[in-house]
Amino acid sequence: MSGVKAQLAIKLFGPGLDVLAAKGQEIESLVKRIPGTRDVAMEKIAGEAQLTITPNREALARYGIPVGQVMALVSEAIGGVGAGQIIRGNERYDIYLRLDHRFIATPEAIRDLVIQAGNGAWVKLGDVAQVVIDSGPPQIRRDDVQRRIVIEANVEGRDMGGLVAELRQAIETQVTLPPGYTVVYGGQYQNQERAQGRLMIVVPLSLAMIFLLLYFAFHSVGQAALIMLNVPLAMIGGIFALLLSGQYLSVPGSIGFIALFGVAVLNGVVMVNAINQNILGGMPISHSITHGAFSRLRPVLMTAFIAALGLIPMLMSNGVGSEVQRPLATVVVGGLVSSTLLTLVILPVLYRMFSAGLIREWLVTHQTRT
Repeated sequence: MSGVKAQLAIKLFGPGLDVLAAKGQEIESLVKRIPGTRDVAMEKIAGEAQLTITPNREALARYGIPVGQVMALVSEAIGGVGAGQIIRGNERYDIYLRLDHRFIATPEAIRDLVIQAGNGAWVKLGDVAQVVIDSGPPQIRRDDVQRRIVIEANVEGRDMGGLVAELRQAIETQVTLPPGYTVVYGGQYQNQERAQGRLMIVVPLSLAMIFLLLYFAFHSVGQAALIMLNVPLAMIGGIFALLLSGQYLSVPGSIGFIALFGVAVLNGVVMVNAINQNILGGMPISHSITHGAFSRLRPVLMTAFIAALGLIPMLMSNGVGSEVQRPLATVVVGGLVSSTLLTLVILPVLYRMFSAGLIREWLVTHQTRT
């Protein structure tokens, strides 16, 4: 999307090519000094040899030669002029006529080309135009109709967000940009920033909808909140797994947290529902909690182990696509470990606290029926 293959694209926008080249080199040197960057390179913006022919309007006026006649000579002699086509079945080949290579091979040879003035005199091209070899840009690239230059870099051993924050501060303090010149950060960082912005909206909405569905299922705000405690319990394992593996939070890791929340909430639903059924069946509360926790030990462990074992190949991958698979699998596997262990211990302990009102309602209903 940014026009580069590197992870990070630092785009410098501005009107002047010389200023872009000079400031781009400053930024390139600065990026190389930032820890965690590698393969730093600035795209080529100068050094391309170009043949430049500049008409001398005063000399042309003396000879009565229009500028268009000079440009037509250069275009036809060097570029060629179409003279027809050769047709061979379905194939068509254009025919171009131009001067022989020995007459246009060097600037000196081009200067010796002759052009006829309005009075019939023959004049060398070098007498009415400047023919030189200049150094110019190989290509002028633009984004949003603005000239730009890109400094590419890959990130290694650091999180991209922290590196870009340090780089942005360094450029603002150490590189002085003239008015009209701006720096924009693109590449995978831009995609990551955009995705994280969307996740900041999607994840809270998803959690709110899950809480609402849990309330409709259990008719209790307390029990819905108790089950939602599995979300931070799962995040503990996912964060520690990223820390131990030396990885950083990325878009795949964020998606892994979303998948992890679903499994963690499912385990909480299984546990709380089993305890509720024991209480509704007339079992004492303490015994209902203990029996419900032990009776759902196997289903909770099976759910966690099946999900974790299915992600082991992704967790061990190191080939193409591992930069997406490993963070996702690391978050889910680590979160399942903490979520499963803490669900089996913490949820039964906190059940009575979060379900006090519902328990009283059930006891009153049971006594009324009795």
